[in-house]
Amino acid sequence: MATILRIPITNGLAGGDYTAPIAIGSRGAVANVILDTGSSTLAVSPGVYDPTADSQMQATTLAQDVIYGTGGWTGPVVTTSLSMGTGAQAVAVDANVAITDEQESGGFGNADGILGLAFNSLNQAYNLSSYLAQRGISPALTYPWPFPVQNSSAAVQRFAQFLSRMPQEDLPPYFTALETQGVARNLFAFYTLRSVPSMRTADPASDPLNGGFFILGGGPEQTDLFTGEFIRVDVVDDLYYNTDLLAVQVGTGQQIAAAPLPAQYGATMVSNSIVDSGTNGLVLAPDVYQAIVSALGQAGPAFADLINQAQQQAVPAASLQLDQWPDINFILKGENGEPVSLACSPQTYWQADAPAAGQAMFQISNSQMPQSILGLPLMNNYYTVFDRTQDAYGVVCFAPVAPPS
Repeated sequence: MATILRIPITNGLAGGDYTAPIAIGSRGAVANVILDTGSSTLAVSPGVYDPTADSQMQATTLAQDVIYGTGGWTGPVVTTSLSMGTGAQAVAVDANVAITDEQESGGFGNADGILGLAFNSLNQAYNLSSYLAQRGISPALTYPWPFPVQNSSAAVQRFAQFLSRMPQEDLPPYFTALETQGVARNLFAFYTLRSVPSMRTADPASDPLNGGFFILGGGPEQTDLFTGEFIRVDVVDDLYYNTDLLAVQVGTGQQIAAAPLPAQYGATMVSNSIVDSGTNGLVLAPDVYQAIVSALGQAGPAFADLINQAQQQAVPAASLQLDQWPDINFILKGENGEPVSLACSPQTYWQADAPAAGQAMFQISNSQMPQSILGLPLMNNYYTVFDRTQDAYGVVCFAPVAPPS
């Protein structure tokens, strides 16, 4: 029988992104990794995992180089045992893990790496076997890393250009390995309440607002984490968790249609929106951003000024009077093609007590790209289940989040 794990998570290590522990190799080296539905690679810092001390490690001829919006890294791929959960509830599989031998400073915050939860197409690796053999490197393996280490953005970019000339293949991600080896069902879920850490107390790490749960292999059975019925949003492609954003609505105002994705971006973006647990804001396509900010500015006499101030720095939370701000409704294509609406409350698109107690941050920004990233501020309103067992690409299910106990 497949396992369902309920794993405590925290937003304190990565500045808002949620992390969970994963144990690596024969010695169970623990890495706190960002849980990211916007990528597929499992990567950890060599500072927490030493492959030479792992009797289960198998080196490969593969290397990876991944560049995110917040930084990037490059390094070798090895295979070993990977485990999540504790005690009798722990589950383990043999899977690929990249070691970030070169990385840009601060890319993971204080986390130890990243666990991508998307699909195979985002987990690209490059086979260096011929290159290594031509240069007399024996054995022709990428671990130990046979290149000089230069921890800089420029070095990561240069190495990405070098790798682009090597043979490429897609690797099964960790979560796919769990499913194909029969360890866990092909779904997972998030219970979160914040998109940046709340600093309302002297000990943010113990604040229940800054915690949450990651459900591995399950979701709908965790009935204490949500209320009401699920709203089911269609995943239209498995490049990311791609969705079709149809329109937005501020409060009870008129619905404003969202522009479709321009044809020239079809191959790289596929659709005009994605759901991404690894983005701690609503990063919106220009037309969507302008529609929302304009409507918010018309909803209250001081709203536009507060938004403008918040683009530069945090504002006093007391000046907001959040009970006067409207919900923002995102209308997306549902599982059967029907429009469904998800509400983002002012308590989540504004984050009070951040970056310090008594301050507030505005979590909506303009991406300058024609795809809207629906990140944690929307997910904070809902217990969010990524169900990859349904339809061609799955569905993302949203039920109103239960208040913390």
